[in-house]
Amino acid sequence: MAARGRLERAGRGVYRVPVLPRGAHDDLAAAVAWTLGRGVVSHESALVLHELSDVNTSRIHLSVPRDNHPRAAGGALYRMHRRDLDDAVITHVDGLPVTTVAQTIQDCAATGTDPHQLRQAIERAERAGTLRRAAAADLRTELEAAEVRPRQRRSS
Repeated sequence: MAARGRLERAGRGVYRVPVLPRGAHDDLAAAVAWTLGRGVVSHESALVLHELSDVNTSRIHLSVPRDNHPRAAGGALYRMHRRDLDDAVITHVDGLPVTTVAQTIQDCAATGTDPHQLRQAIERAERAGTLRRAAAADLRTELEAAEVRPRQRRSS
């Protein structure tokens, strides 16, 4: 089908229908397809997809089930986080599976994303109504606690 022009190669083992218009998130859609459709956009890539931050990541972050082993070829484009996610922390943005706003911010905090970016993301999500006030307050508290812990270790 690719040779006849009915499919367009988007990546190794990933094809798209050329008559469909290109979207702003084609790279993320290709990444999810690369995981055999079992991946979820997460971490800093999810911050961007939720339009909460302008972080610039060198690779697309994907959370995949522990038993998911996508093709090795093409994997250098992606940062894999092997874990089993509960359905409650997965939502969809523009048809793509992505971690919820709260889960995304927690993931980013755990992997060392700049706290300033995360505070900004919490504010934007709260203003947009994608994060409730109580959840935003909890995330701010978690973020402050995480910032204090490293300082305490250095002074010990």
